[in-house]
Amino acid sequence: MSLDPSPIKTAGVSHFSTIDPQAGELFSVNPGVCVEDALEHASCLMNCVNQLTLLGATEENPGATIWAAHYLGEMAKAIIDDVATGLFRARGHA
Repeated sequence: MSLDPSPIKTAGVSHFSTIDPQAGELFSVNPGVCVEDALEHASCLMNCVNQLTLLGATEENPGATIWAAHYLGEMAKAIIDDVATGLFRARGHA
């Protein structure tokens, strides 16, 4: 078994936190991050989302908790979308 000398990287094309339709998104995923590292980070973000939504479901006034979960979910989705683009490009599909 040989190790691949060039690991697959994020593409840097996914954005998140839309300000308004004309201004676009405030943040983006950086290109060149190893997909394994990016997916690990997305998994950690989704764990936070799961904990916050459970907490929010039991709070009397869950506003801040739910918004925090929403923004973390946006980040995780952008990472996963960007990893997918990097994988497609590495396989010659884009």
